[in-house]
Formats: sequence, structure tokens, C-alpha cells
Amino acid sequence: MNPLASALTQNIAFFAIASLYVWIGARRVAGSAPFPGPRPPPLWFKVWLVVIWLVGLLWPAVTLAWAIGADADVNIVIGLGAYLVMMFAQVGTEIFVWKRWRSAIWVIVPCLYLPWRLWQCWWGYDLAGVDESGFATATYVALIVLWIINIGVHFTNVPLTLRWDHHPRDATFKALHHPIALMPDAHDPLE
Repeated sequence: MNPLASALTQNIAFFAIASLYVWIGARRVAGSAPFPGPRPPPLWFKVWLVVIWLVGLLWPAVTLAWAIGADADVNIVIGLGAYLVMMFAQVGTEIFVWKRWRSAIWVIVPCLYLPWRLWQCWWGYDLAGVDESGFATATYVALIVLWIINIGVHFTNVPLTLRWDHHPRDATFKALHHPIALMPDAHDPLE
């Protein structure tokens, strides 16, 4: 299979499967208290988001523009193009789930997409070839390091992001079939 067909097949299949998981998850918590979204992040997290946008979006976009303008190997264009399209698919899915559905399932979107993004970077790096372009190689290495670190940051931040204690006291989560005790003085039905 040629690289373009492979990129299209892989990414369309992933997007369909990830969207199905998000939809199933959203149906499981349908009728529960609306998720207010992530809390205002601390300063270190805001700095980290800037790093993500600079290294994870701007740098690959510049490399892609360079590869197109320099008539570089088409495989660099395919790999980085697929990467950027899927990054926008993730952001679009996150915004839709958070703003439209107001669902706590928002937090699993990066859990699905971050490992995929890491796979995409490795696939693109392998596709471009180590000796093809120092600039493209440096871009892929930076992306692989960035997404490995970001997977850890995201997964260790999930409990803080959800912060169930910030939901209304009488919130019920239909998928769990009982009210959740959210305040220290509330009776926990499981006790």
C-alpha cells in the first residue's frame, strides 16, 4: 500500500473507532450532572500548553511548509499532514464533547488520541527516513519526546481534572445507578 493510502486508511479507521468510544462513553453518562469542564489550570500547566502548541503544532506546521516549498520527499508531507489533521480532529472532538455535550467523557479524548499521536510520529519518522532531512528528523524526534511526556502529564492530571467534589451535591450519575456522595457530610450509599 502506498504511503498516502496507508495514512488515509489508518487515520480514518482510528478516527471512526475513537469517535465510537467517545459516543458510547457519552451515552453511558447521559443524564448525569453536566461536566463544567477543566478548572482554571495552574501556571505550570499554562506554560506546558504553550510548549505543546509551539512544539506540537507550530514546529510541525513550519516543517510541513518547508517540505512543500523545498520539494522535499513527499513522505514528509504525508506524515506531517496526517499528524496535523489528526491533531485538529482531537481538538475538534474535545471542544464538541466539552461544549456541546458537556460530558465528563471529554477527559478520555486525549487518552485515546495521545497514544495515537505518538504512533503517528513514529510512523512518520520511519516513513520519512532518518537520512532524508535533518529538519524533518529533528521535528519527529521533538514530537516523540513531547508526546511521551504529555501522555504522562495528562494521565497523572486526570483525577484533578475531573474533581467530582465540584459537582452539585445532589448530582446523580445514572451509569452508576446511585447518587454520589460529594460532600464529607453526605451519606455514601455504599457504606
